[in-house]
Amino acid sequence: MTIPAGTLVPRDARDFGSYQLLAKLATGGMAEIYLARPSSSPIGSKDLMVLKRILPHLAEDDHFVTMFRDEADLASKLVHRNVCNVLSFGQFGGTWFIAMEYLHGVPLSRMMTKLSKASKMLDYRIVAGIICQACEGLHSAHEARDGTGALLGVVHRDVSPPNIMVTSDGTVKLLDFGIAKARGANSRTRTGTVKGKNAYMSPEQILGKPLDRRSDIFALGVVMYEMLAIKRLFHRDSDFLTFKAITEEAIPDIRDRRPDMPPGMRAALVQAMARDPAGRFDTAQGFGNAIKNSVATLGGPASPAELARLLFTDFSDEMASRDEILRAADDPNAAPISIGPSAVPRATPPPIPQRVVQAATSGEMHHSTPVRAKRPTGSLGVPGTGESGVPSMIVQQPQTGRVTAPDLENVLDLSENVGADVWMAEGGTDLLSSHRLKSLRNIGIALVAIAVLGVGIFMFTRATSTGEETRVVAPAPADASVKRVAPVAPPDAKDQLDKDDIVALSKFGFFTIDATAKTTIYVDNVRYGETPMKRLPLSPGPHKVKAVTKGKRAREFMITIIGGRDTEQETIEW
Repeated sequence: MTIPAGTLVPRDARDFGSYQLLAKLATGGMAEIYLARPSSSPIGSKDLMVLKRILPHLAEDDHFVTMFRDEADLASKLVHRNVCNVLSFGQFGGTWFIAMEYLHGVPLSRMMTKLSKASKMLDYRIVAGIICQACEGLHSAHEARDGTGALLGVVHRDVSPPNIMVTSDGTVKLLDFGIAKARGANSRTRTGTVKGKNAYMSPEQILGKPLDRRSDIFALGVVMYEMLAIKRLFHRDSDFLTFKAITEEAIPDIRDRRPDMPPGMRAALVQAMARDPAGRFDTAQGFGNAIKNSVATLGGPASPAELARLLFTDFSDEMASRDEILRAADDPNAAPISIGPSAVPRATPPPIPQRVVQAATSGEMHHSTPVRAKRPTGSLGVPGTGESGVPSMIVQQPQTGRVTAPDLENVLDLSENVGADVWMAEGGTDLLSSHRLKSLRNIGIALVAIAVLGVGIFMFTRATSTGEETRVVAPAPADASVKRVAPVAPPDAKDQLDKDDIVALSKFGFFTIDATAKTTIYVDNVRYGETPMKRLPLSPGPHKVKAVTKGKRAREFMITIIGGRDTEQETIEW
């Protein structure tokens, strides 16, 4: 029985061994994706998962079966809080499947679609919070090892906005290792094929050169650029023009879109998107650390709690749409309920579902990987699906009282036929005004402190340079002609400086260095970029600096950073 993508699965067709298939979410080139739950779970329970099974006509193709099993085998080894985890994989009725954790949240592609339509932009701390978590997930995959402790050499090869999910608890999840490669995998990409979403491929990926983890860092850099600009970077009207833009055309300066961008953040972004892999960060962790340091004086990257608050204040309609899908799946005969903005209560976030996935009990189902108990939950973030726009509300169908295929697909918006390039509007405002105000306030505090210090130094210098004796002037006697100024009342608590703001100003110092030749700078064995490097934020205290240039012996020296002050190193003469 063939079920169109975007429809509920009829009750008499839901049984799939130890699982119940609730709704068909999408059909890809190799597999079909379902929302499912264990058969042992009662109707209405939140024990949900996403089940991906190979297409029937490919079940006899050894090449595709091997690719599918490679994906499952690799994904089962990648266990990290920032990676969508595989719960089990196996075979039922001659069909291979993968069961993955269900994520309750919003894909990055949808977030950027909505921002583009509203002409809004993300706060720097929010961008940093999402990218830093994505870096952690990528780094864990890149560092995955086999049973002997040897690196697997994983390369995701498809890092893109649809494959990055922000879940309801503020955790960022990296999705879809379906085309990832590890050293020694059984399957091979067929001759002449290039895999991955075109606009996020690295130059070496397009040119068919060997790939390593730095290819994923380039792709994540492109994602970060688009998060900041809310504008596509390399997408063009044809694959050829897109490939040409990635490999040859000048990359627009992000400051054209975000002129107030922290210098360190721009430097990290430029390094991540270097066309030569040797010029990029060596690891995703290094990229994440550079981003983290670049927003240190703004309060650091947004925390998971702040990301969760963002979802429930600016994307509550999308979150409610997913709850409506689950309700429709459990009661397909019920009249659809409008989930437009007016019908969605904003005061209380929807609860985060908790589930325990139970092991399969059907004798017909064979599991190659045991089911793990109780995974973190969190949207229908479906690995292997295309980008989409903002989901619309479920349309009333009074004639049948059912949710029809097009209606459910509007809510899911996960079909691969949906255009991948819908978000291209110009942006001009900030999404999180509170975070931006806090950032501006921090800058204002710093400027006031510098001004007061400057005035103090000026007065002291003037007093000492004149050589005149300092005189103490007694206060003038009270006189009726002198107007008295009322004492200034202490500020209200809400007007007082945030303790975190004050600490942030003194918690970091700034390091500046240059050289007569292009030089790579490492601080405490972490690569930060190339010279000239201006005002790199570092924690107070001693730091070991290593300067490396081509054809010369590396130089090492110690520096001492003082909170709130600039430390400038003499130009390195090579």
